[in-house]
This record gives sequence, structure tokens and C-alpha cells, in this order.
Amino acid sequence: MKVSIITVCYNSAKTIEQTIQSVINQSYTNIEYIIIDGGSTDGTLDTIKKYEQKITYWVSEPDNGIYDAMNKGIKKAVGDIIGIINSDDWYDIDTVKKVVDCFGKLDVDIVHGDALWIDSDGVEYRRQYPEKNPERILKSNIFNHPTVFIRKNMYKQYGVFDVKYKILADYKLLLNLYINNSKFYYIPEILVYFRADGI
Repeated sequence: MKVSIITVCYNSAKTIEQTIQSVINQSYTNIEYIIIDGGSTDGTLDTIKKYEQKITYWVSEPDNGIYDAMNKGIKKAVGDIIGIINSDDWYDIDTVKKVVDCFGKLDVDIVHGDALWIDSDGVEYRRQYPEKNPERILKSNIFNHPTVFIRKNMYKQYGVFDVKYKILADYKLLLNLYINNSKFYYIPEILVYFRADGI
């Protein structure tokens, strides 16, 4: 099962190396890695070029915001499953393996888990999915989007990110999948480390 991982970035020189390393060093190796850069000028491209032999595809060009960049990555992706990790976050080393195991054993469309949030002061807290009340998605964004992996055919069936939204287009997409009875599966483990001072 091929997994496409997409990272979108813009002037992320301080953090993107940790993101890249967390993808290319996954214990699961059948990964296509795509980086969509918005035209960085701060040294981000130097870091990308440092690892470009392990990156399947990358481009640096202007875009219309973070969700437009994500959509570009989805359009390029050929994997069975797509995950999106931003350039200031990073995966646990076994994240993709755990996710693929779920897709391989279960009849599910979306797999997600917990994130360890790290604020600008270095304070950490675990953001857990409220498993006992999944209908909370009807009122608020309960998913940790960097932990979410979606079958590519779901994007074909229900569409990609709505670029009219500057933030929370991920919530709109997941809400659409939820109300259309897509099958979600929750892994009660930390899959992603998330810097909480980004967009």
C-alpha cells in the first residue's frame, strides 16, 4: 500500500528539516513524499534540496494559500492513502506503519489519532479525540488534521479543500466526509507532534 505524504511550506527554514526527517525516516517505507513550497526566500529551499533525493516531487511557486498548496499536492499524489504534515510539525517514527495496518485490516476511509501540542513556551499537552462523542464534529473541529490519513478515492468522490477558507477548510472537508457516512477509525496514540503557534 503506497502512502503519499504532503508537506506545504512557506519560509519554514527553522522547522522544516525536522518535518522532512520525520517522513523519510518512517519505519514504513512505501512512501511518496511531496513538498509544495509557496516561493520561500529564507533558506527553506536549501533544506529541501539537501534531501531532494529522498523527496519524490517538490516545487516552489506562488500559491493562493495553504489549502491551495495542499490541493496541488493532492493532485500530484498517486498513493492509495494521503497524509498531510505541515512544515512545523513532525511524525512519530511508526505513525505511517500504524495507519497502514489499520487500513489493511479494517474497512475504513479515514484514520486519525492524537497529537502532542507544543506551544511557543514549550509547554506540551496531548490533544485527544473525544471518541465517546464523535457527533461533536457537527459543532466544532475535533480532529487533529496532521494526524488524518484519507483514502485518495475519497478526495475524488467528495472533493478537496475549499480555498475560500483561509483557515478551517480541513474542518469543512472532514465534516463533509462525516455527514456522508465515511468510515472513520481512531488510533488512541500520539501520531504527530504539533507546534501550536502556526496558522
